[in-house]
Amino acid sequence: SQDMEGDGYVVLLALLEGEIDQNEYMYLNNIELRYVRLPSYVYGLIYKHKDIFLIAINKSLSDNWKKKTILHELAHFELKHWDKEVFEYKIEGLEDEADRYVNFLLEKE
Repeated sequence: SQDMEGDGYVVLLALLEGEIDQNEYMYLNNIELRYVRLPSYVYGLIYKHKDIFLIAINKSLSDNWKKKTILHELAHFELKHWDKEVFEYKIEGLEDEADRYVNFLLEKE
């Protein structure tokens, strides 16, 4: 089994490989997941509040899109996009980087 302490990359890979489940992953990283009402064009978002990372997922999405969006937001977490002022960045650039990261990890399975 891989060391899951410290290196977020290993932890997300452990989640994708089934070594830990989503609840363990969120606990280890101090992440709370919430399903909320969002505009239809917003699938999800992540932000830091005090010492907790909050992932908000559009509750009107299908179960399949909810799962994909959670993984996408976890990629933002691991890429530390929550550490940036969102308005300083082109959202498209952040989205592309998160998608590439998820695809990279999935290819490693």
